[in-house]
Amino acid sequence: MQVIGHRGAAGLAPENTLAGIRKALELGVDGIELDVLLTADGEIVVHHNFALNPDIARIGGEWIPQSPPSVIGKMTFKEIRTYDVGRIKPSSSYGARYPEQQPADGERIPALREILSLLKERDDRQTRLWIEIKTSPEEPEMTVHPEIVVDAVIRLLEEEPFISRARFLSFDWRGLVHVHKTAPAISTIFLSVSSLNLDNIQHGRPGPSPWMAGIDIDDYNGSVPAAVSAAGGRHWAPHYMSLTLKQVEEAHSLGIKVYAWTPDSEGDMLRLMKMKVDAIITNRPDILSSLLQRNP
Repeated sequence: MQVIGHRGAAGLAPENTLAGIRKALELGVDGIELDVLLTADGEIVVHHNFALNPDIARIGGEWIPQSPPSVIGKMTFKEIRTYDVGRIKPSSSYGARYPEQQPADGERIPALREILSLLKERDDRQTRLWIEIKTSPEEPEMTVHPEIVVDAVIRLLEEEPFISRARFLSFDWRGLVHVHKTAPAISTIFLSVSSLNLDNIQHGRPGPSPWMAGIDIDDYNGSVPAAVSAAGGRHWAPHYMSLTLKQVEEAHSLGIKVYAWTPDSEGDMLRLMKMKVDAIITNRPDILSSLLQRNP
């Protein structure tokens, strides 16, 4: 089973930062998941939210306000670099989720090219980057079209070069289908979730979900593995809480590997290990690595 650090190692170090990437590398992960967006001047930056997160972003030592949102795609890279994202706001619910995260004051939102440079500096020739393309068909004003982001990332990976060690993942399947057409050598991982905050599958609703590149889940009796296969996918990443053994077995029968995200407790990890998922994406890769050593 592969150990994938989520946003670096967000349970231990500031998410999507160079400090977080270093922590994940120190723990010997197989891969590092990170999120990418495009700035107004075309730089590929590593950041999860479409706008600066008030729970982690400070300027001049002060936490930024909740509104109006500072949208990454409407800011230049220089503007974005003025914000410190090296610690969590103590009073936030986000802070309560990661009580063991160690601050790293002075950390800035990095460019993807900086992450690639860090791996080169460390002479790391094995760790894969799981690059999540952050776009939304339901909030087009917040991001550019997924094909634009995908093409920009592919160009950078070709320049470095890093194509052979990159995997693309996204809730917005339009970008992944575009990868199949333009860079078929890159593995694609189809993310899925059905929650109050985000439902990219939209089972039981009329017509196809706008997230699924024209595929209607109801044409496949609600089977996400079957829908992934129909989209040309061979890798599926569902949320761990909704994943069942039956789904894992179905996916494997279709030749699809299963990567669960993001359990952080031993109990949840053990349950997924018993299901024989192929990888776990976690904020606590230290806990998962320890479990795997004790349960070979």
